[in-house]
Amino acid sequence: MAQPTFERLGFAFAVNPWSRGYGISMGGGFVVGVVGGIEAGHIRAFCWSRAGGMALLAVPQEPPLDFAMGISDDGAVAVGSSVPLPVVWVNGKPTVLPTIPNAPLPDGGATDLSEDGRTIVGVVWPTRSSSVAVRWRNGKLEDLSILPGDATAITAMAIGEDGDPPTIVGAGQSSGVRAVRIANGWVHDLGDIPGAGRGVEQDASDISDDGWRIVGRGSSATSAYGEAYLWSAPTGMVGLGTIPALVRLSSSRAISGDGRVVGGLTGADQLYVYRGFIWDPVRGMRHLDAVLDAHGVDRRGWSIEEVNAISRDGTAMTGTALNAARTRGEAFLVTLPPWCWADCTGDDMVDFDDLLCFLNRFERAQDPRANPIDFFYCDLAPDDEIDFNDFLAFLNLYNKGC
Repeated sequence: MAQPTFERLGFAFAVNPWSRGYGISMGGGFVVGVVGGIEAGHIRAFCWSRAGGMALLAVPQEPPLDFAMGISDDGAVAVGSSVPLPVVWVNGKPTVLPTIPNAPLPDGGATDLSEDGRTIVGVVWPTRSSSVAVRWRNGKLEDLSILPGDATAITAMAIGEDGDPPTIVGAGQSSGVRAVRIANGWVHDLGDIPGAGRGVEQDASDISDDGWRIVGRGSSATSAYGEAYLWSAPTGMVGLGTIPALVRLSSSRAISGDGRVVGGLTGADQLYVYRGFIWDPVRGMRHLDAVLDAHGVDRRGWSIEEVNAISRDGTAMTGTALNAARTRGEAFLVTLPPWCWADCTGDDMVDFDDLLCFLNRFERAQDPRANPIDFFYCDLAPDDEIDFNDFLAFLNLYNKGC
């Protein structure tokens, strides 16, 4: 079995350099983000690949203040912003995307794109006090704030691969800032974590390829700073908890394309210090540092601060790592072995105990609202239902082993 790896992706400037990874291709072969240094004007968007390493993306305008947030699977199309304008890079060539005509401001940013690069989502700010969720299809702007629904769409953060047009997730305004999904021409409020009030501005930050799983941050019954969640239609918004620390908070930033692995950040033992986590329905929430340590990966004093993007199969992820002194952040790429979903007990082997474990969880998963984590694990088909197809899918995995 392949061993986990931790790789720092580097810097581009000499004086007080830093970098952050924000997006990863579905296959895990490309990473995009931002890189900077203390030198005047040195904040640039980058694209990293295994073959070419870190390469700066062309500057759309001077002075450069560029960020890259998402990239197509083939690495040909990247999206982001050249502050204050939304930008798409196609084969390295930047193009400023249109914003709302005749608005007082042209400001905006692109946040994600479809796998083929033809549909882009993001946000524009027509005034300094308002934002509007938008979609660009083949370069043409569509204002999503005019859609009917439970809220007014104010940001679009991520896009699925589930239809034409695909489902979009972000935030909406309705008696506060709410997490929303935009599907079939309607803005849907995702609800709340059970037992939580509405003390935190909610968001939806990422979506699985099939559009059935959404992650973000919601209000929490246990943390004043919010809690990571995983949403599906059968379960509603499900809190993923926090890892015990002096500062209790968590926020989901990313989900794998197959909807099985979640990543983000959680609180630590002092304010404004965070630790990156991954979550899955077998082992729950774990610091990514601890996962790497358990496999003997030498991080040379660097720690994972945040996980911002995950590949389709959940085996590659990027974000920001900090040095031991916590004075410098650097984009990273972590790779993990293929996930073994037949290992129901989480003991790194597949045996009869896993079959019994699955049968027990399969029975509980029939009630998704009461047992949402069992539902997330057992929906192996996946089709947002627990039925014989899921049982057959597990048997297939079980017979293959790990």
